[in-house]
Amino acid sequence: MFRKLTRLAVVGAALSASVVGLTALNVSAAPPLGANTLTPASGTDATVFSLTPPAGSSCTGSGSGTPAYRWQTYMVSAAVDASTLTYASGPNPIAGQFVSPLFDSFGTTIQNRGPAATPLGLISGIPTMSFSALTTDPLLVDGAYKIGFACTQAGALDAGKYWETPITISGRTATGFNYSFGAVPGAPTGVVVTAGDAQLSVAFAAVTAAPSVTGYTVTATPSGGGAPVTQTGAGSPIVVAGLTNGTLYNVTVAATNSVGTGATAAGSGTPALGALPGVTGLTVVAGATPDIAVLNWTNPAGSNGATIAVTPAQAGFPVTLGVGVSTYTTASLAPGVYAFTVSATYAAGNPSTPATGNFQVFAGAVLIQDITVVRPTGALVLTQRCGVNGSAAALPSDGVFGPLAAIPATLNADPGPTGYAYGGLPVGTAPTPVGATEFAQYPYPVDAAGIPLVTYPTNCGVNLGTGRLITSGARAGQYFAATGVMNQITVVNTQDVDSGWTLNGRMSAFNRTGGGDSFSGNLLGWNPEVTYDSAPNLDGYDMSVAAGGVREATSTASAAGLGDVSNETNTTLAQSLAKSPAGSSLGMAVVDARLRLLIPVTANSGTYTGTLTFTTV
Repeated sequence: MFRKLTRLAVVGAALSASVVGLTALNVSAAPPLGANTLTPASGTDATVFSLTPPAGSSCTGSGSGTPAYRWQTYMVSAAVDASTLTYASGPNPIAGQFVSPLFDSFGTTIQNRGPAATPLGLISGIPTMSFSALTTDPLLVDGAYKIGFACTQAGALDAGKYWETPITISGRTATGFNYSFGAVPGAPTGVVVTAGDAQLSVAFAAVTAAPSVTGYTVTATPSGGGAPVTQTGAGSPIVVAGLTNGTLYNVTVAATNSVGTGATAAGSGTPALGALPGVTGLTVVAGATPDIAVLNWTNPAGSNGATIAVTPAQAGFPVTLGVGVSTYTTASLAPGVYAFTVSATYAAGNPSTPATGNFQVFAGAVLIQDITVVRPTGALVLTQRCGVNGSAAALPSDGVFGPLAAIPATLNADPGPTGYAYGGLPVGTAPTPVGATEFAQYPYPVDAAGIPLVTYPTNCGVNLGTGRLITSGARAGQYFAATGVMNQITVVNTQDVDSGWTLNGRMSAFNRTGGGDSFSGNLLGWNPEVTYDSAPNLDGYDMSVAAGGVREATSTASAAGLGDVSNETNTTLAQSLAKSPAGSSLGMAVVDARLRLLIPVTANSGTYTGTLTFTTV
């Protein structure tokens, strides 16, 4: 039988030259379309087995076309890409590699079989097979192989259509061998070795294999000789413990499946006693006298003390302190510059990352001046400027009022207090009933002791003029419309606690002068705008203020406007004009708002007045 195979190989080599022109039809390095089923999955060269492609595996055409389609079988070394083979009398030979057709159980090659006409191109009529014809083939040695089916036309691969299964040949002798489904896994990739205290952590990429990988083995061998240390695991990373610190280890990683253990990937590493966390926040300042140093720090979790050293060396150093001690005061030091080093200590003796701090003792007389200053009591102060407003943005159109033109900001001729970041102070009438002297303290009035006047009385008015009948849109004929702007409000927050604040507003009912009629304050709406808030200070603290939402009544009973139809004097349901969150609410903010009011046509004619009350919480 071996002689028969040899003759076929020679014929295949001779014919391969005749199909060179067809090799351009091959799909180079195309992956197989699927895996075949091998039954039984293991056996010997004498075992009769079945090899079945996936259901419906078909060639492009039948065996009666011109040129005709054929299906082939092959067995090749694992390194051979079956998609690049051509076929005449079996797959073309490749130097240094095993390439052969498969044989049926009678020792006849399975090649150049015609696919079915119905269903078109189906691979059918597959006989049972055996490896017995290959028993004496000298090129077949222990190792990994692939067996499969390929569709061809005129000897060239048909549109990348082939199906293959890995197998492993083992126990090779002069008279036989064993086979088993699958192949040992390939070598892992991406090996990274990380050193630890008396251990190495070995990470790697997972290996894909058929059958699936069942585990990995990591072996660490001292580079200078010695017993290897092995550790297994289901996946990456695998830690190899019990190693000697300071010794270089050569590391290998291999994957294992039911077929066996594959090739290894290599790495190396040296275990080491790693530094543990050290103290933080070390400060060194003068003590009761300028020649005494006081050290303060924060100990890391898990430490059991701290050791202090100093350069140049001083008597009594290094000094070791007990658990939890985080301060130390030196004795009197001679003039000079000292470098203190504080290291956390641990029960296992592991070193820690040291913290250092310098201290200088000056020679001769020392002059000291203690400077004291009082930061005054702060408060949340609310003020307003009558008749003043910023450049509030135009309100969006809602089909009732339409868009409003922007109102330009007006500024006082004088620049205002030095350093007022908003620029010159806006012009406006003095608040009533307070006189001009108190009002000159805007925006932060204080009493004679410098305490802020939180109840600084300011009472401004807003004249919305005469309403005009709405003649188009959803509210046509239902309301008169009046628009205007709110008097500008300033919030200054200098409290000790940065807990945030909200500036709220609530509108009372509108009552007709002379009595006899009123309508809901909920018909007043606004569009707030933050005109200014304090910029970041020299230390980076930044006030943050956001304008409240646009409020506009959808009905007198809704909560969308600024009034409360259930209780027109209730301020607990006030609407937000502006808000500053906790953690960024200290500083000064200036807030403006557009106003618009709907006056029901059912209200009697006359002048109506209501009170818009502002509160901060």
